Amino acid sequence: MDTIVKSVSRLLFPIMLLMGLYMIFHAHLTPGGAFPGGAIIATAFALLVVSYTEQDVEHRLTRSELIDIKSVAGIILIIVILRMSHLLRGEFLNTQTLFSLWSGGFTPLTNIAGSLMIVTALVMIIYSLVRG
Repeated sequence: MDTIVKSVSRLLFPIMLLMGLYMIFHAHLTPGGAFPGGAIIATAFALLVVSYTEQDVEHRLTRSELIDIKSVAGIILIIVILRMSHLLRGEFLNTQTLFSLWSGGFTPLTNIAGSLMIVTALVMIIYSLVRG
């Protein structure tokens, strides 16, 4: 691959990660949220796969690690949703304050777990498409 493409992807990768994390952590305050943030992070990994070889990227984030992350995120998501719906339903709505980052109660946790599931699923799809 061209040196310019590799240099630009190395420069854009951390910026895309930060933008995705920003969207995920502000998901309960702004439109968008967990899905677009997860899609941006997965796109950052897709940029690396396109710029380098799949083996270089998969060396740092393997399929088994992706499956583990997705499983843990799914379990966290289920636990948080069950806890929200049964124990704290009345308090859940009272804890949210406009324009305050840590005001969402359990909502940021569900956004983080959901975005981890989205990132892992999309990166696994990218790996599958590259392998053909």
